[in-house]
Amino acid sequence: MSHDFQELVEEYHAFYEVLPHNVVIEERHGLPNPSRHIIHAGFDVDVHGVSNKSELELPPLAEYAFGYAELKKIVDAASHHTSECSIEVIPFPSTVFSDVRKHQSEAVLRIRISHYGNVDQRAGLPEQHALEEVEKELQDLVCSAAMKYLSEIYLPHHERSLTKDIESSC
Repeated sequence: MSHDFQELVEEYHAFYEVLPHNVVIEERHGLPNPSRHIIHAGFDVDVHGVSNKSELELPPLAEYAFGYAELKKIVDAASHHTSECSIEVIPFPSTVFSDVRKHQSEAVLRIRISHYGNVDQRAGLPEQHALEEVEKELQDLVCSAAMKYLSEIYLPHHERSLTKDIESSC
């Protein structure tokens, strides 16, 4: 098991994607013509860890729990800057996600950013600021892993100036 979160990120080639968190509100439920409204209530930030094996396999539970705990720390730190919205980490410990295009299995942890208000309230600036805080932390983490990975591959064969290019892009 990796004892360092950075090692875990590197081992599972972690990446994230931001998706809208939408809520469907159905009015006049049970009547012949119910109406539905889709409300953009916040954001889902899905953090993926890619298995280095070709078969569908769950990551070891201890590593998944460690990744969850470390993401929770990032979320807790971000939530201190944004007290007007809710930020939570949602685990899927017994679920394997399959990327059929790449023939890889992935484990996913979801960070949900939403508001404290009514369900029919749209996301606003507090949720956007929270997303920016979370993304900044995740980019720093993923960028550090990418820099280490690229330096291991390229630096033995190329000039050291590559690290400056990588650092400037992060």
